[in-house]
Formats: sequence, C-alpha cells, structure tokens
Amino acid sequence: MKNSSITFLFFLIFSGVYAQQNSYNEEQFPRDIAQNELSANVFNVLIFGALDITYERILTDHSSLSVDVFTKLTNKNEGEDFDLSEAYAKDFSLTTKFKFFFKEENTAWGFYAEAFGMISSGENEKEVEKTRPTGEIYHEDEFLDYTDLALGVGVGHKYVAKQGFMIDLSFGVGRNLFHKDSPDIVILPAINVGYRF
Repeated sequence: MKNSSITFLFFLIFSGVYAQQNSYNEEQFPRDIAQNELSANVFNVLIFGALDITYERILTDHSSLSVDVFTKLTNKNEGEDFDLSEAYAKDFSLTTKFKFFFKEENTAWGFYAEAFGMISSGENEKEVEKTRPTGEIYHEDEFLDYTDLALGVGVGHKYVAKQGFMIDLSFGVGRNLFHKDSPDIVILPAINVGYRF
C-alpha cells in the first residue's frame, strides 16, 4: 500500500513537471503570436517555371491578409506539342487574398476560405476577325496583350509546425472583369511552402 502511494505521488509530481515543461516549450516556439509568413508556390515553380512568392500577415486568430507576386521565368516546352506556358495567359500578376480560418484551436491555420483580387497582364490567344483585300472575311488566332482585374474565391488548408515551417494547399477560381482580350476565367492552384516568424 505504501509503495502504491509513493508511486501515485511520484506520478503527480512527474505530471506537474511535464506540464510545466510543455508550457515552457510553447513559449520557446511562439507560433501563436508570430504574425508574418513568407512562402513560395512550389507548384508553379516546378511545373510551370514561374516564380510565385507570397507574404502573409496574420491579422487575428481567424484571419490573414496576403500579397502574391507571380512572374514567368522560363518556358522549357516552347515549340513542343504541349506548351506549358499556355496554362497561364498571364506573364505577371499581383494578388491580394483575405483568408478566414475555421479552426478554433490554432492561430490562423487549418481549413480556410478566401476571397482574392488579382491584377494581371500578359498575352491571351483569341480568335480575331480579319478582312482580306478582296473583301473576304476570315478568322485567325492571335496573341493579344491585356491587363485586367479579376475577383474570385477559393478554399485551402494550412499546417504550421511548432518550429515555424508551414505548408499551404489551396485552389481558387475567379473572373476577369474589364478587358475584352483577357481570359474570362482565372484559376489559382497553390502548394505554398514557407516559414512563419
């Protein structure tokens, strides 16, 4: 009986020390008070040869605001049967996203919904009506320059490790609003890998 009491007492003391240690570790890795994130969309870098960098600011436990800069760098498939550059008509874009996170237990990570606005410019292939000198009308595909503003929505899921490393998977879809030569629909797939600090 005495051994059981000593064992129980030892267990209580050990539990208290362990809880204090965990509390200390959480203070050592304060991801719940960090407000900045820097990441790169590895999906666009690896698949399309485009640089896509994001800075995100944590506003509250459930919201954040980010700015993405996208620019095409290389096109290894140019002239081949499947040209990867045609997946994106844009050559450059600047995108602002507002994210709302639904998970109660963590600060600005877990499942979220987002709304975005994107200014983009590039060349979009469109069918153009032309007239021959004889007066005959014909159609021809041409790449036309555009700059436009798109608005859209998306969903995603973010995970942040205690050490600060994070991964953010998301997909968004929107619509260009003003320029007649811009693509009607824009899509924003992302696999962002980065660091919260």
